[in-house]
Amino acid sequence: MYPWHGSLAAWADRTGLHIDALGLVTILGSEEMDRSIGRLVPSVYFEYLPLLGAFVIAGNRFTKHQPGFTIYNASAGIMTTEIAGWFSRWLKCQPLHQVRSKVTWRVEERPPRWTAILIGFFLIGLPCNGILIAMTVLAGDWWGFANAMAMVVSVLVRCVLVAQNQAGINQRIKEAQGEAEEDKNRDQTEGPPTAPLKDPYEPAKVLVVTADSKAVHIEAPSYLIRPLFILNHAVPNERVYKFFQWIGWLAFAIHIVSIGMAALYTQIYTVVLLAVATIMTAQKIGCDDSQVRASWRSIWRHVDEDEVYDCWVTSKLKATVSAYPERFSRWDEAKPTNMTPKPAEVNVKPLRRQDLFVWLDLNDEQDKCMTAWGLIPYDETWVAEYKNKKVLHSNRVKGKGQDNK
Repeated sequence: MYPWHGSLAAWADRTGLHIDALGLVTILGSEEMDRSIGRLVPSVYFEYLPLLGAFVIAGNRFTKHQPGFTIYNASAGIMTTEIAGWFSRWLKCQPLHQVRSKVTWRVEERPPRWTAILIGFFLIGLPCNGILIAMTVLAGDWWGFANAMAMVVSVLVRCVLVAQNQAGINQRIKEAQGEAEEDKNRDQTEGPPTAPLKDPYEPAKVLVVTADSKAVHIEAPSYLIRPLFILNHAVPNERVYKFFQWIGWLAFAIHIVSIGMAALYTQIYTVVLLAVATIMTAQKIGCDDSQVRASWRSIWRHVDEDEVYDCWVTSKLKATVSAYPERFSRWDEAKPTNMTPKPAEVNVKPLRRQDLFVWLDLNDEQDKCMTAWGLIPYDETWVAEYKNKKVLHSNRVKGKGQDNK
């Protein structure tokens, strides 16, 4: 027997120290929280509640690059497998179609989020956390009190780190806008440029292929593509960020030990609170991109059209998620009635990437880029069908425009 064993055992008996496997519960749900928190879209209802997997936040894992994504910027002729960490997680959390989804990004000013403060903090966060703290203090459960305070600190750390990342995106937008203005107003006194300058505010035609092979049309101002969606942003205050990371690790260590030492009622309340908040957050309840209301509307009203919704990532960056109508893939309906179908035109398969390339309305130079990237094959039949669909889609869009007039 080691000489220090008896001393440690006696100390444990005096203090009532007993560590069980309950602390392992705190590491569950880490993958879901990495994806949910990393997309930087908080829940109005559960933003101020503790969540499982707090070490994901303390370790800054929710901002890291994720493999499996490819961005094709046809407007600039650039292809890369690098994608911003927040953007990859945001795409993973959206109900995207295989080829019909379209995401339009705009720089706007978001209205104040008074609902999140009133409901999330005062009506949900403060009572749920306050009950646990009051309960442990009144019962003299100091291990439980340490557990409750550790969870409150983890909420504070998460809010600060997420806010810093959102501020980093806003700062990147401001810098990109400044560079775009310089490019647009560049002095031409030294002579005419060898090539016409492209408008940095012109929407870029971008295709993103996700890790699960979904092709998504991204429409955003050209000046935002590289600094916002490809490169990871930097946080405005690196020292504050690191400080709160260390605080997060300390709170996680206290939480994982104290939850096993707390009274039974404290443990039950803690597990229920963590589980409910984590599940609701993973399901995006109360988030801008929540699909709960849309699902209920589609069930009760039997709506077949795809839901269009807005999602604010920061106070300046808004995404509008929509989808090309499913009828756009029915090319036989786009043909004139007096047109005799050819064999290549009749052989139409719905939900193909070819259809998405048609909807993108690429020019000849952009088609060459797509061919060089291997997205358009060197197949005469495929190319003939693709060009024929482009003509049909152009006529369909023009006809729709005339009908609107």
